[in-house]
Amino acid sequence: MRLRAIVLPVLGSVLSIALLSAPVGAADEPVEPDPMAGAPTVGTCADMTWADVMGETATEDVDCARRHTTEVVGVGQIPEDLSWDQRRKVGKAVVAGCAPAWESVTTDDHLLYRRSAYVKFWFMPSVEQREAGARWYRCDLARVKGKQLMSTTGAGLPEVTERRMKRSVQRCMTKDFYGTVCKTKRRLVAWRSKSSFWLSVPAKDSRAEKKVRRVALDRCPEKVRTPSFAWSWFTDKNRRWVVVCYEKF
Repeated sequence: MRLRAIVLPVLGSVLSIALLSAPVGAADEPVEPDPMAGAPTVGTCADMTWADVMGETATEDVDCARRHTTEVVGVGQIPEDLSWDQRRKVGKAVVAGCAPAWESVTTDDHLLYRRSAYVKFWFMPSVEQREAGARWYRCDLARVKGKQLMSTTGAGLPEVTERRMKRSVQRCMTKDFYGTVCKTKRRLVAWRSKSSFWLSVPAKDSRAEKKVRRVALDRCPEKVRTPSFAWSWFTDKNRRWVVVCYEKF
């Protein structure tokens, strides 16, 4: 299912009759493009899967009181000098525009954000909405839970905080090393994020993974409280890496 779209009803013969009865010389008034055609509001929820959030447009909205996986934290419009077919430029503009909304929940501290189970997504209007002149985009947040997105009920997302990060937000890993929210079945969680640090290795470096592994083996032991540890890494701001160290759960 897609977002509510503007659908033009097929009037058939009724339309023909209306046209015949119209005064001679009458013309349809031009329809002004609506840049916010079909736009959601902040706090809108949707029950999307991993496959859904990989698409360009979001699925149909649901009542936040029902089960859902994503929530809109921001809505904006692409700059007037851009069109939707300029995908790369649009992407950069939207990510920059969504940043304040995302960071109102995840904080602007990327090291802290990467220790959370949050993932960021943005969506454009449907084809029908874009044809109606829509220029809005939506900024969504969700939390990972293994190979799925975490389901919840009720509007409002818990914020990422340095002190006593809630288990409903904190990032853990399963025994199969899938990222997951720590608040899940105990038997499924093997590792809990404890610390993170920046590592300046070019993302396109062919040996980047080996370099990250070497540094993680060297630095993570002093950042966790258990003899056993694990790590994960993300390419992040300014093409640097964030390495997350996990202790045994």
